[in-house]
Amino acid sequence: MSTVINRLATAPRAANNAQIALAAAQVHAQVAVAVELYTIPFYLSALASIVPPGATGATDRSKAAYASVLSVCTEEMLHLQLAANMCIALGTSPNYTAPIYGSVPTFPDGMPILDPTDPATGDSGILNATIGNILQALPTMLDIEVPTEFEAARLTPPYRSIGQMYAALRALTRLAGTEVPWTMTNQQSVFASGQTFPQTIGSFADLSAAIDVICEQGEGQAQSPPPSEPFTASEFMVAAGDRLTGAGSDPADQAQFSHFGRFLNVQALNLTSADLVYAGTASFAPTSQENLKLQADFAALITTLNGIWAGTTSVGSIWSMTNLLTDAANVWTAGNIPQWTPEVIC
Repeated sequence: MSTVINRLATAPRAANNAQIALAAAQVHAQVAVAVELYTIPFYLSALASIVPPGATGATDRSKAAYASVLSVCTEEMLHLQLAANMCIALGTSPNYTAPIYGSVPTFPDGMPILDPTDPATGDSGILNATIGNILQALPTMLDIEVPTEFEAARLTPPYRSIGQMYAALRALTRLAGTEVPWTMTNQQSVFASGQTFPQTIGSFADLSAAIDVICEQGEGQAQSPPPSEPFTASEFMVAAGDRLTGAGSDPADQAQFSHFGRFLNVQALNLTSADLVYAGTASFAPTSQENLKLQADFAALITTLNGIWAGTTSVGSIWSMTNLLTDAANVWTAGNIPQWTPEVIC
């Protein structure tokens, strides 16, 4: 992908430059789908490890953490829908493929996608998430959502933040100009009506607005100069027009903060093992009964999502991902670590 972008940047003005830009934009949109899908099982696993409100053993800490992470998972499903709709608008298809954790997510050409430096955790390096409970996963969750303003600008992958990746997608789409077909067929819009932003993408303005929503909700409003330690959620807010509202969506006390801000709130709770749904140390048992159920249901969902955006099925929706939360919680309760895809035997 970096080769394509460099070719576009160095090529003389020619009729096919817009076509090159469109091809690169299409790949970026497909990668955006992969990135958004990558976050959901990872975040759902962390969420499922927390004692839920109303359950025996729930604490004020666990209730607050659960609400914060659940609200992020909801918005990641919106981001996945928007990214998939961008694919359709740009004349390509979203390719839902189950993410593999413990290996580096890459562009189609093998280039790593994200290389964040996170001031809240001190982490720096190529993103490579491993499924874990909320205590184990939270630093990587913060790394994924690191705000763009903390990162030096980078025009080619691996990007320093998800925001930089979307900035490249926006720029490439603009360069593609009239080559963009702005296809609407099979785009989806399943979140509550009355949002102030478009959920379907029929123009450059729609695509740009959708990118703003994704980055605002994830990273928060860019600040100059960036905040300095100690960081607080109130420094990472979401503009009112970019908040997810309406029936079944985020409560206002969550929607006001970006994902980075909400995870900072979780970090400040100082959770302990007493806030988790299982006792002792979870084991790696990918073929346990509970994990096999999770794997089967996740595989079925991937098939469904591909069918919905291809127009070959009208059954199910992106909301079906929330059903997998119960599967993941059952894995943790059994004392095992969620394994969303079958173990590969080499």
